[in-house]
Amino acid sequence: MRYLTFYSEYPIYEPAEGGYYYAGNEVTKSNRMSKRKCRTEFEKIWKECLKENRENGFKDDLSNYKEITQFYIYPWIRLGDTEICREGYLIGEGESIVIERKLGSQRKGWELYC
Repeated sequence: MRYLTFYSEYPIYEPAEGGYYYAGNEVTKSNRMSKRKCRTEFEKIWKECLKENRENGFKDDLSNYKEITQFYIYPWIRLGDTEICREGYLIGEGESIVIERKLGSQRKGWELYC
């Protein structure tokens, strides 16, 4: 069994050294299903993401990435066989879709500054 998990980012403020932000993420939705069903759902989502990229003006090979992102529109990018992600203009605006064995394995939150 695998999990098809949707993550969304949120900004975390660290007051050290004058203050800065970094991104944490949390699970917004997760579905447990068989490995085969998980893969087919993931591929359906990827096709929808490609369609959204084309509607936003991106080419399939993302050769015009710099031209379009100056308007603060970011494409969906596939990272390997198990992850689709999109960056955001500001820290904490990104989102991702992941196939994982353990629920929440890519969750990140506040980290101790040392």
